Amino acid sequence: FFFFFFFSFDIFFSCSEWMVKAAVQVFVRTRPTDKFSSECLQLADDGKGLQVQLRTKKKKEEVVNNKQDKYSFKYDGVLHNCTQEALFQQVGQGCVKSVLDGFNGTIMAYGQTGAGKTYTMSGGTDFKQRGVIPRTLAHLYNEISNKPEQSFSVRISYMEIYNDKIYDLLASPSAGADSDLAIQEDSKLGIVVRGLSTFTADQEADALGLFFEGNSNRAIAAHQMNIGSSRSHTVFTIFLSSRSRVESDGQTAYSKLNCVDLAGSERVSKTGSEGTILKEAMHINKSLSFLEQLVIALSSSTRDHIPYRQSKLTNLLKDSLGGNCKTAMVANIWPEEVHIDETVSTLKFASRMMRVTNDITMNVTVDPEAQIRKMAKEIAELKSELQMQNQLHGKSHIMYDEEFTDDERFDLQKQVRSFVDGQTNELQVKSLRQVHEMFRAFKGLVETAELQAARLSNEPSSEAQQNRVKSAKPVKPSDEGVGEVESGGGFGIGLAIPAKVEKQTKEVTRRPLVSPTKPAKESLVEPEQAIQPPDRNQAFETFKQGDGSSFADALQHSQELLKEKKQVFKELAQQVNHHKLNIEHCRKKVAMKQMLQDDDDDVVDAEYFTALAQLKEEKNHYRRVYEDLQAVKKDRETEARFVEQARQKLLLEFGEWYHSTFGQEIAAHSAIMPPIRGATSPTEKPFHRSGEDVLDAGERFDLMEEQKLMLNDPESSAFYHAKKHAAVFRQAAGGRTAAPQWKR
Repeated sequence: FFFFFFFSFDIFFSCSEWMVKAAVQVFVRTRPTDKFSSECLQLADDGKGLQVQLRTKKKKEEVVNNKQDKYSFKYDGVLHNCTQEALFQQVGQGCVKSVLDGFNGTIMAYGQTGAGKTYTMSGGTDFKQRGVIPRTLAHLYNEISNKPEQSFSVRISYMEIYNDKIYDLLASPSAGADSDLAIQEDSKLGIVVRGLSTFTADQEADALGLFFEGNSNRAIAAHQMNIGSSRSHTVFTIFLSSRSRVESDGQTAYSKLNCVDLAGSERVSKTGSEGTILKEAMHINKSLSFLEQLVIALSSSTRDHIPYRQSKLTNLLKDSLGGNCKTAMVANIWPEEVHIDETVSTLKFASRMMRVTNDITMNVTVDPEAQIRKMAKEIAELKSELQMQNQLHGKSHIMYDEEFTDDERFDLQKQVRSFVDGQTNELQVKSLRQVHEMFRAFKGLVETAELQAARLSNEPSSEAQQNRVKSAKPVKPSDEGVGEVESGGGFGIGLAIPAKVEKQTKEVTRRPLVSPTKPAKESLVEPEQAIQPPDRNQAFETFKQGDGSSFADALQHSQELLKEKKQVFKELAQQVNHHKLNIEHCRKKVAMKQMLQDDDDDVVDAEYFTALAQLKEEKNHYRRVYEDLQAVKKDRETEARFVEQARQKLLLEFGEWYHSTFGQEIAAHSAIMPPIRGATSPTEKPFHRSGEDVLDAGERFDLMEEQKLMLNDPESSAFYHAKKHAAVFRQAAGGRTAAPQWKR
């Protein structure tokens, strides 16, 4: 009983290290407004609760009204007039840390339309107004850069649920961006969307670019309460996998972070929706009703059935609600008296959400091949340690990797025979392998004795006994080798420790940076002019042809390479512009054919199909050329740095050579040298440099913009670059398409 009790406790304790039950964290955020209803809403001093007082209209008749008009709520935090940075610190940082540790996470925003859900998740146009998703990406890549001992892989996906259908926000039209995707459950990854495109993002700018590109494809419309109302639920997912670069245990931790921006619930009487917007509102309210039913079922301990499959939204959030995920929700409210009913509804939903618990488990997989390699390495290390111990105790002849030879088996069998016959009183045990061989020898002697006893009693032995005796008969010593095998021991030679081979180091005499002073007869000036130093420009040309020829050749070679890169960059830029014009022409042609195409006709005519094919082909050409352009741009920047380094090296060597050669003349006349690089006085003149690297207008503007960003806020560089790139690409390509440099 006690053994079973302690064994069960051990199992429970080990499992609890990997599985944790945690409730959903809920935060309430108030939308900033100058019409804050302080009479209806009272915030608690601890920043975690609030009270709601409803105003009831009194009727003329003396009728008893039992409707509840006062509510008190308690949450993990109430964020009133909260900044985006403060909200992320309370809500997002914990989820990002869990994802880096191998746990799944979800951050969702819930509330009525116009309450600030999209602003909370995506943010505004300014860098300081970034929402949860951009700040999550920045914090994630910052943490990854601080962990060089681990290797990370980041993949991004972005989808929306529009009218209860799932669409890929990062898929191109040719990949079926307008087709409804299906949900399936994977044993390893949990809930996944079949056919959803994922892109690798090695840098923060790549991930932000994907996020901005997906935002441009979202369904947005305007009504009376919100000029930019989201008409769909969106899910931005970050897939993360990590493994150690130091340890070879073969363990890989994988996790995902879902950033869910739910569409707001609407009252048609307030929004005035009609037509398509009314249809969208019906689907939004219906999916949110199913979500509330799911939360009620999860918060109840008596419910057996959980209605996950009522809608695409509830099925997609199966991991986030009640599954393997650490979930945090931000309930956005509009604290004005006119929206008090919607506020109470949101707060009730948030209270129910706090009763939902998830089973959080660390997601770790083990590579069998890596485990085998690790165990083989440990075995080899243990054998080496045993071999070292044996050498220290005078047993260097004991080996652990090799099998017994025929000669060794013959010697061992002779020792066992001597022990059985009483010639020796003990057998020296040297290793476990020797013990196994001794037992085999004893077994052979016993079977031989049984067979001889059977023959003496004239009893036929069985075929199995004869086979065992044949297999166990003594092994004769091999004829290989010189000399006779003596009975008894001898001594073991052991293994000689390999001598260390000393590496012959060859001293390399480097050429001094400063050349020795030349004699007067080799001076560049005539003897009668020796008291006056030569002109620096003439001396510079002489230096480039003489002692500084290697540095001058390196500079010239770098300048030629830079010139070639600039020419290639110019040609690719012209090709990119050409493909942009072709794409615009094909798009207009497709739009014209689409207008002429009958909506009821499902068959596409040949001209319309040809126009679509041309548009697709031009976009593919544009992507390929644009990728080449970006690669050449990086090479051009690298070559420009090499040119500058070579120039600096040449000027530095010349300055040292000039001082060492003509130092006496300069000191005699107290001459002020012309500057090597950059004049600091009005009398100084710069050198003439051939092949000067001159930036064009666009490069100068980009350089000025980059310097301004780095001066004001260095962390905003990736944000603005990704946003600029998304805007440029959207203007050039348009439609539902992903940026070309991101690898699927």
